[in-house]
Amino acid sequence: MKALYALLLLLSFPREARYFPNIVYGQILIGAGTSRYETVFTIVAARETRATLGVFTDRGEPMNASFVDAQGRRAGTGSSFECYLVARRPVQIRLGLAPDDAEEDVAVKTGWATVQSSEELAIEAVVRITTPDGRLLTRHVLASQKPPIGE
Repeated sequence: MKALYALLLLLSFPREARYFPNIVYGQILIGAGTSRYETVFTIVAARETRATLGVFTDRGEPMNASFVDAQGRRAGTGSSFECYLVARRPVQIRLGLAPDDAEEDVAVKTGWATVQSSEELAIEAVVRITTPDGRLLTRHVLASQKPPIGE
């Protein structure tokens, strides 16, 4: 009974939910190099909390991705990634191709993402496209929106 009460109490707290309607990540093999597409999220919380980043296809189905940290290490693979945020310390998460998809010469994923937490968050999301030699071709800042009805 105590467990049920604790679960109900936990579920009753409001959750911060942010919606990013356009994300892209992947690669296109061009000649001797690979052009890269990536969406990078930088998340900051005023207080310690957890945040969950979820990625979805254009049809709303969970989408498989690698979640890469600021040092370039794969921190997880799947359709969502949970991280712990220390107050006022930014966490950077870059979306990358899952290992199976990364073997393809052309693999570009598009869809949308949500970030949820029990605390208010400051979130910046940027789409970057780079040429095979690593030169930045384009950089676009994504604005978040309120989740669509039913989310």
